[in-house]
Amino acid sequence: MRAADSLGNNASVAQLLVAWQHTAEVYSDPELLAALTRDHGEDYGPAADPRDIG
Repeated sequence: MRAADSLGNNASVAQLLVAWQHTAEVYSDPELLAALTRDHGEDYGPAADPRDIG
């Protein structure tokens, strides 16, 4: 927070808190945690280069 404050930009701290909240929500829901952490056993192929989308 001190580093962000010295730059006058707290956006990175705000994003960190949002990410932490989402992580806490997943870990508090056993069904969601199981769905997101299980091995789906499938390969969906290579991901598209995001620079080529649009």
